Amino acid sequence: MPALHLVFDLDDTLYPEREFAVGGFKAAAAWAQSKLGVNVSVERMVTLLDDGHLGKLFGIVLEDAMPDHSDDDLKQMLRAYGAQTPSIALFADAADALAHWQRRGPLGLITDGHAKTQQSKVGALALSDTFAHIVYTGSLGADRAFHKPHPRAFELMETALGAAGDRLVYVGDNLAKDFVAPNALGWRTVLVDRPHHRDFRIHKSAVAPAGGDPHHVIADLGELVRVLD
Repeated sequence: MPALHLVFDLDDTLYPEREFAVGGFKAAAAWAQSKLGVNVSVERMVTLLDDGHLGKLFGIVLEDAMPDHSDDDLKQMLRAYGAQTPSIALFADAADALAHWQRRGPLGLITDGHAKTQQSKVGALALSDTFAHIVYTGSLGADRAFHKPHPRAFELMETALGAAGDRLVYVGDNLAKDFVAPNALGWRTVLVDRPHHRDFRIHKSAVAPAGGDPHHVIADLGELVRVLD
């Protein structure tokens, strides 16, 4: 039987994205103090994050600290967030699973977000040599045009790994977008839902759209052997 090729999501699948977010809040607050002379509360940003306001929280806290801020001020603050030097680490089960499955064949990674930011995460996690092929969807087109659930990244991965259909497995955490495209392409799909991390996931409230339910749900990546073998 041909070997399975595993392809992973990055954020909240292989490491806790909240760690990156909190580091970015500190970088953004330091920038605001240095460049604008205002105090932006990291604790307030963390609270907004946990309440599900990641996309809007920078505007909220900057408005509170500096009501007359410009659009460029907000853009620069967001750049400071993304330009942080990440201090992040793999989940323990992710480190073990990657080592196991890398011995069994080439692995892939598909990750959304600004390409340079995602590349900095891969570097901080020392994953550059773990994956035979990485698709940064942010590098495929402007304005998130090819972010998941767009199928382009998955089609590129099929070509790069020389496999298709049920010989490919996508492992992710976000029900809203991770599994629609690979399901449609005939891949096997796996949601990792760690009970101890459930309340801290960035997209903990996500729901699956039509066609977006995973084939398997696991509590940690060590269970991949059970569900795939």
